[in-house]
Amino acid sequence: MLLGIWLPSVLAYDAEIPPTAADRQKIRQEGFRESRRELEIGLTQSYNLQKPSLARKNSSFVEWIDLWRWCDLLSKDASSENAALVQREFFRRKGSTELVLCLPGVTPPADATPISSDEAARMATAPDVRRAMLEMILPSGSTWEAGSIADIAGKGLAADAVGDPQFLRKLFSTLDTRDFTPLVIKNLCTIREAYPAKWREYADLAIAIAVVNDSALPQYWPHQQVRPDLVPKDVPSVENQFGRWVEANESRRLLLDLRQFSAEQLTFLVDAFLAPSESAWAQKTITLNAGNFARAFSSIRYREDRIKTRRFFWTEGPYTLAAIQKNGGICIDQAYFAAFAGKALGLPTVLFNGQGSSGGHAWFGYMSRPDKWELQCGRDPNQNLVTGIALDPQTWQPVSDHELRQLAARFRDTPAYLSSMNALTMARIFLKNGDTKNARTALENASQICPQNPEIWEQWGDFLRSSGASVAERLRLHEQAAKALARDSDSKVLHQQAAAALQRDTGNTDQAVAIERRILSQNLGSRSDLSCEAAAARVREALESEGIDQAALVFHAQLRSIGKTNGGNFVKDVGIPFVSALIEKGQKPRALRTVNIMRQQFSPHANSPLDLLLREMAHACK
Repeated sequence: MLLGIWLPSVLAYDAEIPPTAADRQKIRQEGFRESRRELEIGLTQSYNLQKPSLARKNSSFVEWIDLWRWCDLLSKDASSENAALVQREFFRRKGSTELVLCLPGVTPPADATPISSDEAARMATAPDVRRAMLEMILPSGSTWEAGSIADIAGKGLAADAVGDPQFLRKLFSTLDTRDFTPLVIKNLCTIREAYPAKWREYADLAIAIAVVNDSALPQYWPHQQVRPDLVPKDVPSVENQFGRWVEANESRRLLLDLRQFSAEQLTFLVDAFLAPSESAWAQKTITLNAGNFARAFSSIRYREDRIKTRRFFWTEGPYTLAAIQKNGGICIDQAYFAAFAGKALGLPTVLFNGQGSSGGHAWFGYMSRPDKWELQCGRDPNQNLVTGIALDPQTWQPVSDHELRQLAARFRDTPAYLSSMNALTMARIFLKNGDTKNARTALENASQICPQNPEIWEQWGDFLRSSGASVAERLRLHEQAAKALARDSDSKVLHQQAAAALQRDTGNTDQAVAIERRILSQNLGSRSDLSCEAAAARVREALESEGIDQAALVFHAQLRSIGKTNGGNFVKDVGIPFVSALIEKGQKPRALRTVNIMRQQFSPHANSPLDLLLREMAHACK
């Protein structure tokens, strides 16, 4: 028997042939918990562990996998998902016992330590924790759900989705591990009930709205250089959001048909939480089309006077599109105007911030057609802006322009990627039933099918850690992952950093330093932002373990090594934390000398963002 004592003598499902109408009806009748168990049996018997290409060749296997995912999701208790949300949002700083709540749009610090699942489960039942989650993490009006996810979905959505493989494929290709599934499912159910004749036609739109509206907006939304009370923000109910977009699409007020986009792409559209008057103004006033919409950025007059007088925040009254067009603005206002006017016209858009040789800059990107991102709109070619960072509206966590390019390449739609994800799902099923041997084999299969899939190496790393694998084996895995992900610099660096942390934790400081130096040198050219992150890690480690004097030696070595490749990132990621540490130690004169050395190194133009930032740092040292 493959999965233990509950294997029945007669298989309920044969996953080697497509699911039939009778199969789907059986799932509805028997219920999702029981069907999940029986589907696991059929999948494990059909999945040929010696032929990893099976799932790629057999498209029906994908349908069976998605049916299992649906049954598995609906079988979960809301209480366990509530606890998972608490575990994602609460953490402790290294060396501290104090709990810290990470709000939407805030990235946990590098020394954040997650709480255990047991502690999260206990906390999820505490009234003060529930109140904090409802008031600060979840959208206004949310409730702390109880019962199973199937109860939340209701019989209609739960049963309909079983017979709709296209909907399930769209849903599971969009869901992220940070999504709060009780609210995602509740949102979908609400939209379906409000628009029974339209929700299936606009399924991608419904899914996008559901996953974006499972979290509160960041407190600083839409960006940090305008007071939130000046923004004409409007967050209607999910069914009203859906209705507005459908009506705008069918009234031909949008530049592109929303039904052409995937749910993942539409998440960058439906985060347009502005008053309807803003959309109406853009649709009436702006005459650009999808082919030339990059001009929206430069259509806003640039206000040099605000830079010279250091007025980086909007002070012109209500922050409307019309006001920005009338008064002009600095780069962040230009980027905001273009991004949100684009959304009003039906274009998925993203607002970028980045650090270059002269400091910070903002620009925007948009989709000129499905799968075609234009990511250079307003980007200054003379500033060495190697990476643009935006907020992913699905998670409110950072997403880079490099990641968006990968999404546009539809890497996730390739047969190899889909097959590797099926293998990862099989690994989870094997692990769930205590079969670590076959789980390992499924992970190996996944890496053979699509080694460029970063999720494979992440899941494999979790497997080795939880199974008590040796440090040597874990280091080999990170080395293999770094080689396989050589073209994905962000993912590659994550594994290099993990290897360095392992080396340091086991007392191999020299090896850890060597890895960190390799990260720095490998990324000095095209990805100097990653070099600066590596430099920051080196200085932070020296501060924690060796003291301020040794950290100073490391800091100046990193400054010489990085040179003038990216002054903005270096000052932001390395300079500010180190100068702040000097000030905290009562060494203001030394801090001021450090700021002056950085000024000499980077030679910023007068009144550039970097020049003004260094002035502020120098002032803080006096």
